[in-house]
Amino acid sequence: MNVIDGIESIEKVQFFSNIEENDFTSLISEWKKTLTFPQDDMWASFIDQSNHLKILYKNMAIGYAAVNSKNQLLQFYIKPRWMNYGPAILGQFIINQKITKAILGTNNPLALSCAMHHQKSISVHTYLFSHYNIHNYEVQNSRKINVSTANDLERLVNFYHQSTGGPKQWLNDYLSNLINRSESYFIEENKEIIGTCEVRLSDDNQAIAHIGMVVSPGHRQKGLGTFLLSKAKGRALQLNRKPICSCEKSNVGSLKAIHNNGFRSMYQMLQIEFD
Repeated sequence: MNVIDGIESIEKVQFFSNIEENDFTSLISEWKKTLTFPQDDMWASFIDQSNHLKILYKNMAIGYAAVNSKNQLLQFYIKPRWMNYGPAILGQFIINQKITKAILGTNNPLALSCAMHHQKSISVHTYLFSHYNIHNYEVQNSRKINVSTANDLERLVNFYHQSTGGPKQWLNDYLSNLINRSESYFIEENKEIIGTCEVRLSDDNQAIAHIGMVVSPGHRQKGLGTFLLSKAKGRALQLNRKPICSCEKSNVGSLKAIHNNGFRSMYQMLQIEFD
């Protein structure tokens, strides 16, 4: 490799798994300060579950990267002191780890700007939405919204599994946490759950709430998604939280419900293919 700016060879930069907790805590805190829009909590969980690699230069932790089980890059951060070497370090990382794809947010300018130097193609994967105080449809529905309790857990796990395909063990842990935090709601018909919504209060950012909804396959395209999302949005606003949400580009039904509730996307998660 060539010498960069006459300092050292890029080969002096090393990548190690099993990043130490103290290093990671400090680096993740620094990274969050660079975001231009709050990190979507679903994508944050994907990053948390990924393999984290520490980026070392002369035994100093200067950044980190996160790679998921599909060997896709989900996060890349370099400390400000070393930002000018970011594209070169990422290029070396891509070669070293045999990375061919990444999913990065436009709200994550440092990682995205580095990735632009190596991209072969880019497409929108997921929209990140924020609520705006604009006209939206009035949702008329007399259905009762129930707050989920521990007694509803088994039914909720089965509903989510059948409606989304999520694994039951993961859903059990995920929904148990939401129920304990009073962040899960559902509607039912003839004692059968037909739709749910969530108001997930961010612990990192006291100003926002992540909201979402799920409608059973047999009850879609009937306005239930718009109704459920309006209830989640209303609950977030009641708690003085700004509601945000996300949706994959291909999910046309959810996109309609989100737009109907006055949400708009200025940021996206981009799927990037590297040379």
